Amino acid sequence: MKKNQTQIKKYAAVISIFLAAVIVGLFVFFFCIKRSVEQRSKNTMRNNVVRQSEHLRTILDIQYDYLNGLTEEIGKTDHLLAKKNMDLIKSITKHTDFCGTALIEPNGDAHYDNGLIKNLSHRRYFKEVISGKRTLSDPLDSSISGSTRVVLGVPIYNSKHKVIGALGGSYDVTALSRMLFEDLFNGQGCSMIIAQNGEIIAFEGDTSYWNLDYRDNFYKCCCKWIIKDKVTVKKIKQDFKEGKENLVTADSKKEGTRRHYFAYMPMGANGWMLCYALPEQAAQQSYNFIEDYEISFMIVFIVLVTLLILYIVYENHTRNKELLKYAQTDALTGLYNKETTEQLTDELLSEDENKYHAFLILDVDCFKQINDIYGHAVGDIVLQKFGKLLKGTFREGDILGRIGGDEFGVIMKNIQTKDIAMKKAEELLAKTQAYKIDELKGNNISISIGISTAPQDGDCYMDLYKRADQALYQAKRSGKARVCNYFS
Repeated sequence: MKKNQTQIKKYAAVISIFLAAVIVGLFVFFFCIKRSVEQRSKNTMRNNVVRQSEHLRTILDIQYDYLNGLTEEIGKTDHLLAKKNMDLIKSITKHTDFCGTALIEPNGDAHYDNGLIKNLSHRRYFKEVISGKRTLSDPLDSSISGSTRVVLGVPIYNSKHKVIGALGGSYDVTALSRMLFEDLFNGQGCSMIIAQNGEIIAFEGDTSYWNLDYRDNFYKCCCKWIIKDKVTVKKIKQDFKEGKENLVTADSKKEGTRRHYFAYMPMGANGWMLCYALPEQAAQQSYNFIEDYEISFMIVFIVLVTLLILYIVYENHTRNKELLKYAQTDALTGLYNKETTEQLTDELLSEDENKYHAFLILDVDCFKQINDIYGHAVGDIVLQKFGKLLKGTFREGDILGRIGGDEFGVIMKNIQTKDIAMKKAEELLAKTQAYKIDELKGNNISISIGISTAPQDGDCYMDLYKRADQALYQAKRSGKARVCNYFS
């Protein structure tokens, strides 16, 4: 009795230790999961901001390239303000994303597509562009639409490569910021373009929620948040000054339990920073399902371990099959390689000595010329597509192999007469000649085929190969693109 009780106590102790270890392990696991979710959410957000910043730079580069292309045409005219050029800038505004365009004379007079004339000689961006540099202006408030715009400017050169003026196009940066981020996180975040001095020059989001708006100072707004991870407003200013990217975690002072992420990234122009802010809950929304799985984790733990073992066994078996397949097949065509073709043929002939089989050797005509004219890459494509054609022509049980560079072998199993093999070969011949391969630019391929049969022409692979090769040689000598039988 005492022995049983002692044994039970031992089992209980072991079970208790096991359960304690599992519980501790689960707590550690859930804690790690929480940290992992937090880190992954931050990485996802940071990566999105990086991608959108690169996208924004790409958009601006495309617009600059577009304007540069137009200035080449404008520079060919005798007069900067020629009617042809003015009609061109009107067309730009009408058919592109530019809100307005202007031709700017060397003295600073800007002639807009709507007929207005303004002098821009005092503007920084004019001084830059007239010196031969492409430029991006500081944000400008449109008195007409109420939007915030920037001017993209590129110099205009004449045939002597002298700057004779500039072409400028205004862009709505608010609309651009909205386009970049409106589909992210179901629109729960806000996007900002911020100048180096902290001024928000473009804002898209819920101003009442974020307590932020266009023309606010981002640094002052940061003072209203409890910034985590030992990051200070001074550190943020330093990042902006040095053009460093970062992701900051901050809590609202009004709602301390509500946490937010702020990710910022240099735009690569005028020292501006692209910033995206998002509630932590929205950033982690795609991971909410983990909480449901945590509840059922204990129930399915043993099942998962069992499934894991079965999975390992299955994967090991599958991998062995794949390794065997790789060892037996030709990597280019997916057909059997020469060694496997020979082995399977000999096994078939030894097992079915009294059955009738046909051995076909197929050779792509003028394949060396294909490689010489179109290159070896196209030659490989020809072999790949011909391999697919073989698979679609012969039966599933037939042995199909690549036995040389452009030479293929086929064993047609258990046929009644040689005529069946002959008809199948002629069918393949016709299919090949009609098969379109785009890389050959309208030219088709042809093949020559030699046929031998078992047991009449041989009872092993090498015998059948030699006889079929003689028939193939006869087909080549007779003009190629034809089928020949071996006659002893």
